[in-house]
Amino acid sequence: MREKAKKFWYDISQRKLTIPSAAFILGSTYLVSNILGMIRERLIAAQFGAGHLTDIFYASFKIPDVIYNLLVLGAVSSAFVPIYVDSLKQKNKEESNLIASNFLNFLLVMTIIAGVVLYVLAWKLVPLLLPGLFREGINTDIHTLSVAVWSVRIMMLSPILFALSAVFGGVLNSNKKFFAYALAPVIYNVSIIIGIIFFAPLTNPPIYGLLCGVLLGAFLHAMIQFFPAIRTGFRWRWVLDLRKHELPQIIKLTVPRLMAMGAQQVNILVDTIIASFFVGGITVMTFANNIQTVPTVIFGIAIATAVFPLLAEQKSQGLNDDFKKTFSESARKILFYTLPASVGLLVLRAQVVRLLYGVGHFSWENTYWTTKTLGFFAIGIVAQALIPLLLRSFYAIKDTRTPFVVSIITMAINVVLAVALPFISALKLEIAGVALAFSISGFVNMGLLFYLLESKIGKIDKDNKIFAVTVKILAASLFMGILVHYSLYVAAPLLNMQTVLGLLIQTSAAIAVGLVAYFSTTYLLKVEEAGKIFKRS
Repeated sequence: MREKAKKFWYDISQRKLTIPSAAFILGSTYLVSNILGMIRERLIAAQFGAGHLTDIFYASFKIPDVIYNLLVLGAVSSAFVPIYVDSLKQKNKEESNLIASNFLNFLLVMTIIAGVVLYVLAWKLVPLLLPGLFREGINTDIHTLSVAVWSVRIMMLSPILFALSAVFGGVLNSNKKFFAYALAPVIYNVSIIIGIIFFAPLTNPPIYGLLCGVLLGAFLHAMIQFFPAIRTGFRWRWVLDLRKHELPQIIKLTVPRLMAMGAQQVNILVDTIIASFFVGGITVMTFANNIQTVPTVIFGIAIATAVFPLLAEQKSQGLNDDFKKTFSESARKILFYTLPASVGLLVLRAQVVRLLYGVGHFSWENTYWTTKTLGFFAIGIVAQALIPLLLRSFYAIKDTRTPFVVSIITMAINVVLAVALPFISALKLEIAGVALAFSISGFVNMGLLFYLLESKIGKIDKDNKIFAVTVKILAASLFMGILVHYSLYVAAPLLNMQTVLGLLIQTSAAIAVGLVAYFSTTYLLKVEEAGKIFKRS
C-alpha cells in the first residue's frame, strides 16, 4: 500500500502529465478549492452579513488585483509561457533560467513600485472606488474611510507575492507539471479560513484579521510552487536586463494583453463603483459571482490551462490540423459540463444561496438579492468557461492584439449596460443588473473571439462536431432543468423547508435527479463525452 501511495504521489507531482490527467487534477483541486471558498464565504456571511464592513473587505482586493492582473497575469499567460516553452525545446537550461529569472525580477520591481505609489495614493483612491459608500446621507464616518484605506494598503503586498507564484506556476505548466500549481488555491483558501476563525477575533476591526489570512495564503500560494519549480531545474539568477533574455519579446507580446486586461479591470472597477450604491451590493455581487465561477474554474479554466502547453507546441511545430482538433475536443468537453451547470444553477439558485449563506447575520434581503444576481450570472457561465480556451488559443499563436480589440468592444458594452440596467426602475434589477450586463458582454466576447480565431487559423468546426454536440447538450440540459424544477415541488411538501436539513435533502434529491436525467439523455443522444464516461464506468 505504501509503495502504491508513493507511486501515485510521484505520478501526480513529478511526471509530465497528459491533457486528461492534467485537466482531472486541475479540475479536482479547483473543486476542493471552490468548496473551501464556499465555506470561507459562509463563515464571512455568518459573522458579518452583507454590509459596509464586508463591502470594504471585498473592495480592498480591487486595486491590488488591478496591479496583479495588468502587470503579472497577462504577461505570464499570454507571453511568458509560450516563450519559455520554446526556450525549453530550443535552448540550454541556463538560458531558460535566465529568461525566467529576468522576467521574475522585472515583475517584482514593477509590482513593488506600483504598490508603493498606490499605498501613498490610497486616501484619494478609496472614495473614488466606493462613491456609494461615502456619499451624502449614508451612515459612514472617518473611521470607516480609515479602515477602507488601511485595508487597501495591507493588500498591496499581495501582488508582489502573487508575482512570485505566477512565474513559478508558469515554469511548472511549461514543464507539464500541474499538481503544485493546482494545489496552491486550496492552500490559499485554507489560509483565509484560518484568518476568519483565528486572526479576526484578535484584531479591531476584525477585517484586518481576515486580510492577514489573505496575505498568509498569498505567501503559501507562492511557496508551495517554489520547490516543485526547483525540481524541474529552475534556478533563480540575479539578472535584470530589459534588452536580453527574451524580455523585449515578452513585453512586446504583453502590451496588447495588458491593454486587454486593462479593459477587463475597467469593467471590474465600474461594477464595484455601481455596486457601492447598494448597501451590501459589493458583497452580494461577490457571493453570487463566486458561485457562478465554480463550473467556470473547474471545467473552463482547468481544461484551458491543461491544454495550453500542447496548443503552444502544436503551433510552434506547424501542426495546424492538430491545433484545431485539440481546440475542438477541449471546447466540446467544456460545453458538456458547463451548459448543464448553467441550467442547473439557474433552477436551483435560491436553494444554493440559502444553503451557502443563509445563516447568522445574512438577512432575507441579502438572500433575495444574491439569488437574483446569481440567476443573471448563471446565464453567462458557458461564455465565461469558453473564453479562457479562446484566449489561450490566441496566445498559442502569439496573437495578443486581437483579444485586446475584442476586450475594448466588450468593455464598452459592459460599462454601458452596467451603468444603465441597475437604475432603470421599471426593470427592478438594481445590483442584479450588473450581473446581467456581465453575462451579455460575455457572450459578445466569446462570439467575437471564436469568429476571429477562425479568421486566423481557418474553419475550426469543419465537421460541425461542436455545433451538433451543442444542440444535443442544450436539449439534454433543458430536459434536465424541467425535471429538476418539478422535483423541487415534489419534495417540498414532504420536508420541513425551514430547516437546513430539509433544504439540503430537497436540493440533493433535485441534483441527483438532474445528474441521472442529463447523463442518461446525453448517452442516448450519443454525445461522445457521455459515451466515454459510461465506458470508463
